[in-house]
Amino acid sequence: MEFASSADVKEIMDMYGRVVEKVNTTPVRLGWNTDVYPDVSFVNSAVENGEMCILKEDGRITAAAVVNHEVNPEYDTIDWEIKGPKERIATIHALAVTPEKQGGRVSHSFLADIEDYCREKGDLAIHLDVIDTNIPAYKLYVGNGYKEKACIRMYYEVVGSREFWMMEHVL
Repeated sequence: MEFASSADVKEIMDMYGRVVEKVNTTPVRLGWNTDVYPDVSFVNSAVENGEMCILKEDGRITAAAVVNHEVNPEYDTIDWEIKGPKERIATIHALAVTPEKQGGRVSHSFLADIEDYCREKGDLAIHLDVIDTNIPAYKLYVGNGYKEKACIRMYYEVVGSREFWMMEHVL
């Protein structure tokens, strides 16, 4: 795992575009739309803030995710095992694996790298949400030790008001 630079933005957006094109034709139907999320301003901001993690194989980006400490207000309503301090609880956003590598071990390896990074910087836990139709992501997280803490309704501009599983991994 490494952190993306501005030179990686086009390739990241191309990867997200391929992911959106594939996943929105399946029952998962994330509702992502690269004109809204994950859009180029989201990616540029994450790169500028040192939050855009990428995984490369043979010089090509195979996975991307944003790791920071930003959450929706609804996160405060969850009975997390680790409640704070908030600056020591990481959040993973927009984790995606290029369609050519989906179904393999890339997502597991990438997630392990993110967890190692979070531990090294002193985070106590990772909190995240998974949209209720994304069974593959839910299985990925549960299979890697994440616990479902709740299923709640949240609003995101790109998908509107939907149900999300709230997941926690204590580091």
